[in-house]
Amino acid sequence: MSRPHRGDATLPSFLVTFIFLQLLPAGNGKSDFCVLGPPDPLLALVGQDKELPCKLSPNISAEGMELRWYRDQPSPAVHVHKDGEDVYEEQMEDYRGRTTFVGSHMVRGEVAVRIRNVTVSDNGTYHCVFKEHTSHSQATLWLKVAGLGSSPRIHVTGTQDKSIRAECTSSGWFPEPKVEWLDLRGEPVPAETHFSASASTGLFAVVSTVTPQDRAVEGLTCSISNPLLPEKKVAETYLPAALFRRPPSTERGPALPLILTALGLVTAAIACAFGRSHKEDKSEEEEAETGTSAEAEPSHASLSLDPETGSPKLMVSEDRKSVKRLLFDQDLSPSSKRFDQDPCILAQERFDAGRHYWEVEVGGRRAWILGVCLESLGREGRIPKSPQHGLWALEFYKKKLQALSYPRTRLSPPQPLWRVGIFLDFEAGEISFHNAADGSQIYVFSGLSFSGPLQPFFCLWTHDPRPLTICSVVREAEEDTESSGGPDLPGDSR
Repeated sequence: MSRPHRGDATLPSFLVTFIFLQLLPAGNGKSDFCVLGPPDPLLALVGQDKELPCKLSPNISAEGMELRWYRDQPSPAVHVHKDGEDVYEEQMEDYRGRTTFVGSHMVRGEVAVRIRNVTVSDNGTYHCVFKEHTSHSQATLWLKVAGLGSSPRIHVTGTQDKSIRAECTSSGWFPEPKVEWLDLRGEPVPAETHFSASASTGLFAVVSTVTPQDRAVEGLTCSISNPLLPEKKVAETYLPAALFRRPPSTERGPALPLILTALGLVTAAIACAFGRSHKEDKSEEEEAETGTSAEAEPSHASLSLDPETGSPKLMVSEDRKSVKRLLFDQDLSPSSKRFDQDPCILAQERFDAGRHYWEVEVGGRRAWILGVCLESLGREGRIPKSPQHGLWALEFYKKKLQALSYPRTRLSPPQPLWRVGIFLDFEAGEISFHNAADGSQIYVFSGLSFSGPLQPFFCLWTHDPRPLTICSVVREAEEDTESSGGPDLPGDSR
């Protein structure tokens, strides 16, 4: 008998193995399909819509499968689609009403979830899972959220040592942007830059300051860019010192600079004298002649506390300039205007435009909050104290001073605060705090956009009998006017 060929002997073994594999029961979680996501991170701009696509390989139909997009854990999820319908019972709170299932190409295994109005909190990792019976497969996606901020604004001021200080501000950036200062020759200028994140949006505001030491610098540009985007936002300014320099084209002899200087001094003297009695006419005339209007002087607000907003834990003085904390609550009638739990109170004045300045004596009080809030700020229960809820303030508590920003900003003024100045520039979107003793700036909220009128805000933590007192700065401003020709701006010192 002839021996069978070697190749023929292996054929039955192969068939047995193949049949055995086909008969293995399902249920170990492995699948005969694979889920694929985009190989590169997806980029989304804040406020826009973005789709998170996933597809099957091979291109089989995804109909009848359970499709799930999630962040850190499968449930609660970003979006769930099962048995041909969206399932919202397991959806995360942050995504309710913001997601849409896109399944127009489901028959070839291509689906997506669209996120509407992308925010900073959507930044990060996502997973999509396709499940059929006990088989499943998943892919990972990366979403990078970018915020392209507002066009920068440059504000130039003089300092006590006669140098120039330029401040560049912008808001609406994510992640932290890159800030670069250049002079008009294209040379970099050293700067001090600070970032603060909004509690409501997570977007960064930028405050960058330079003090050029080179007197030859005639102008500056402030450039802000997002590391994820190619666009740049640029602002340019000419420094006031350049107005007193002699351009090469006007050189006519050694006497010309003296003549220009003398004319400048005479003009300044006339403007100063005339401006005391005709400030408005002068301002209009300058605007017509130069095309620019002088920055409005701040109004020294004479505040009065509003007892109708005061917590039952507080007592307001008869002149409504001072408030102190009580050991026991007063028996007051309920009111929607009143802070019913937190020991807070508002001033009667409301601001929806202009520049306003006031001062509050905190003295040796162990705890307090001072700031500005939206007129619409809620008064019931515990009040969330952050810009997200319409409050911009400083807090002193347990011998620590901090700005109630997001995140909180720890502050270390060079000397203890006895009297705090607050400066509101409504149109510029800035609220700054100053040490009234020397005019130095403690902290500034900038790049703000107010959704309604604002009111001064006060809060007295702890049962400390020492009051908070609104100081009169109108009288002091008048005295300064008589002696110097005009009121000081916040931050100036004499």
